[in-house]
Amino acid sequence: MSIQFKERKPSPLERFGIYYLDLFGKKDLSHQVFDFSDAVLGARVGRISAKGAILSALAGFVCVWPTVYIGLLKQHEPVYLQYAWVGGVTVLSILIEFYLLFLIALRAVHEVSELINMRSHDHDFLKSGPFSITNILSRAALEIPDPELHILGIDPFKRVSKKNLVLLGLLYKCKIVLTNFVAKWILLHTVGPSIGGVSIYYIALPVECFWNAVVIRRVVKEARLRLFGFALSHHVADRLLEEGVLHDMQEDLKIGALRAIGNAVVLARNYHPNMIVLLLRIQHLLHMNKDHHYDDWNLFLKALAEAGEKERFFLLNLFTVAAAFDGRISRLEADNMKDAYGIYYGQYLPRLMQLTDHLHNGRLNAAAALCKIDFTEG
Repeated sequence: MSIQFKERKPSPLERFGIYYLDLFGKKDLSHQVFDFSDAVLGARVGRISAKGAILSALAGFVCVWPTVYIGLLKQHEPVYLQYAWVGGVTVLSILIEFYLLFLIALRAVHEVSELINMRSHDHDFLKSGPFSITNILSRAALEIPDPELHILGIDPFKRVSKKNLVLLGLLYKCKIVLTNFVAKWILLHTVGPSIGGVSIYYIALPVECFWNAVVIRRVVKEARLRLFGFALSHHVADRLLEEGVLHDMQEDLKIGALRAIGNAVVLARNYHPNMIVLLLRIQHLLHMNKDHHYDDWNLFLKALAEAGEKERFFLLNLFTVAAAFDGRISRLEADNMKDAYGIYYGQYLPRLMQLTDHLHNGRLNAAAALCKIDFTEG
């Protein structure tokens, strides 16, 4: 089989997200993904993000207040009794808050997907599995890592330290705790234990509101990136099919094309869904069913060196689009671009930077204009 997914069941949290995304009412939409201008898309996504941020901040305020209040109320009780009260209220408040935040995030992601009308795309091999649009959006809304899979032999982590990934995850989880601690320390040493008779421990309320709003805004931004990438992947593949670019393509060039995407995945150091959906669509069009070391950087450079001029432009165009599809340029990508682009570095790097910026900032139509993949330079 060309695409091998590890035997896996979605986690309970991912299934929770899928359930609610399927449960939310689905409108009978007729518009297409590119019917709206970038300005209209930006304004509507901005409103969705703002609404989600306000609701999540309110949820944080309501759910954290009981913990702070009971802590102050029981502060003169024996330590074991104080901790028992605070611990019990905190656990209950956290469960309620997480449930509310998950619903708010899922609803916001659902509204963005309705704006983009993802159901206008109908490809059997993307209807189910870990990279169906519902699974992709569920993981985006609940901030669940994308699964590690075996796709055409491509290993996105072959150039990354697993220890660094774990460390970054732990540091992220400590943000709210550290923010609360720093805020309390600053207030305690500047204004004292209370402000106008209000305990500084209530600083936890605005801190929680702030981080909840930040998280929702980040969730909507990531959902927008994934939805735009999903749409652009189909846009690119459909144009290649309509323009006959892939007709009579030689086997070596087909292998080079999948190496262009495979190495973009490796340089990005993650299985970002945008890249995987592009990979699946191109693989489907090329009918490539074997692993040809698509993640080998040296073989990709060799393919570029041995290709004819027009074929080299095709590979560089495809590589540029794939490398930009996760909406960022990693240090590893920046360090290796000169080797890939060679004498065309000055033509392709600005396009890569612009396309990445358009995707990162939600300019769908501007990004589509830079997704040209043919046999011409630049």
